[in-house]
Amino acid sequence: MYFVNWQREVSVEELNGQKVVVKRNKPTKEFHEFLLIYMYSLISMLLAKPSTPPTFWEIMRNEGRDMRKNLEKIGVSTPELISISEVDLVEEYIEGGDLYMALASGQPDGLAFTAGCITGRMHRAGYAFVDNKAQNYLVRGDSVIRTDLGFIQKSSSHYARYMDIGSFLASIMDLGRYREVEKAFHDGYMSETGRKFSYLSIIIRNLLSLGFSSDTKITLTNMVLDSTMLIDA
Repeated sequence: MYFVNWQREVSVEELNGQKVVVKRNKPTKEFHEFLLIYMYSLISMLLAKPSTPPTFWEIMRNEGRDMRKNLEKIGVSTPELISISEVDLVEEYIEGGDLYMALASGQPDGLAFTAGCITGRMHRAGYAFVDNKAQNYLVRGDSVIRTDLGFIQKSSSHYARYMDIGSFLASIMDLGRYREVEKAFHDGYMSETGRKFSYLSIIIRNLLSLGFSSDTKITLTNMVLDSTMLIDA
């Protein structure tokens, strides 16, 4: 899987004896956020599910302490926020790296189950991540922590929820063990919501996956796998 952080330069540094992650805004941050918002809106219209994306102001606010407190209340852990400004964001460093790399290196499918639980908790509480790539989850031991909170919406939009599921699945489509990880994420999600995936989530997955993929052959192989057992009739 190939990811570029278009919005920020990300570095690991030391601050007051503590290892931290520093995310500095790139000059093109707002332009790239505009592109993401445009793509979100375009796909929603293509699927006949018009949905309003977050504003630029909401994107910055979502990274702050109030949103993190709200997420903690519903059982979604986030990195400790050290500081935030208009130019950078400083968070605690999580040693285990991101979920995609953990799964690619053979760590247990149970981590994907936990990511599914987290996504389900968000939806039960009326939230959606919107940008729900596996890269946006960090791993600490057998725990999963959510970072990159900018695109969160407090919304009853079904499309935003479909985007959560579709973007997560798209981000893991080039894994050789995709089927097992997909099933684990599905089971975690269903354990929280009692719902299977919508077929529209699979359409979104397919639309996004080629843009995320570092191995087109594996992605196309996984794309044609039968997912009917995971989809609401």
